[in-house]
Order: sequence, then C-alpha cells, then structure tokens
Amino acid sequence: MMERYRLSFCNAIKLDDDLAEFIVDEGVELNLALVDEYHAWIVAHLQRPYLLLVHKVNAYHYDFASQTAMGTLLGIKAAAFVVYTHISQLTTQVMLSMPRDADWVYRIFNNRDDALMWLGMQRESNDHDGKTLKSTSKSLIR
Repeated sequence: MMERYRLSFCNAIKLDDDLAEFIVDEGVELNLALVDEYHAWIVAHLQRPYLLLVHKVNAYHYDFASQTAMGTLLGIKAAAFVVYTHISQLTTQVMLSMPRDADWVYRIFNNRDDALMWLGMQRESNDHDGKTLKSTSKSLIR
C-alpha cells in the first residue's frame, strides 16, 4: 500500500492502515499550525493506534511551542525517528525530552529498515502502559 501525500511542510507516505512515514522539507521551522496540520493528517488517513516513522533526511527545527505539542495526539502508539548525523540525533532527543502530555514509546535509529522492523514489533506489543512518553533510545550515531 504506498500512498504519497503532500502536506504544506513535508511528504507523508502511508505505508499501512496504521503506519505512515514523514519527511519534513529542508529548512522548515515547525510551529503550532504545522503540528496541527500533521496531527489532522494522521487522524484523517490512519487507523488507531498510530505508528509513525519520522525520516530525518533534511535539516529543520522546531519553535518552542511545537516542541511540546508534537506528538500529543491521542492514539499514537509508537514513533521511530531515523537520523543520519549526531546533531540530528541530539536535536531529536532534545525535542523528545520536552514535557508533553503524551503516552507513546519512541526509539531513534540510523537506518529505515531497523525503524520499520521495530515499529512492526510495537504493533504486536501489548506491554504499553499508556501513561508517559517512554524513551528506549540509545546512541546509535557516534
């Protein structure tokens, strides 16, 4: 099933009924309006619980408000972030460390295949406690 969509700031690829990949454009500054657009797309195109793959092939950043709003959509089960540089990994970790009202697991990877495999395992997992954003990230970029 690979369906491609264009949002104002990124490409969204629906990989399965509950799984989508997002590639944000180079140089974008994510703000609350873009986070709302992202969350609205997820609700409109995916089935709950949502599995998200954020493929960080481009450099972009978040304003402060968007850092705490990103991922607060109810129904997200897991998110995988694919990074290729140490700075991208660090900025992703900082964004994910911001306080937010969220209850999903995430992990940071340095290749897409491993990220997709992990998301597939999360789909089958029932040990999610649904209370806090949980980090299982490890430093994969040296």
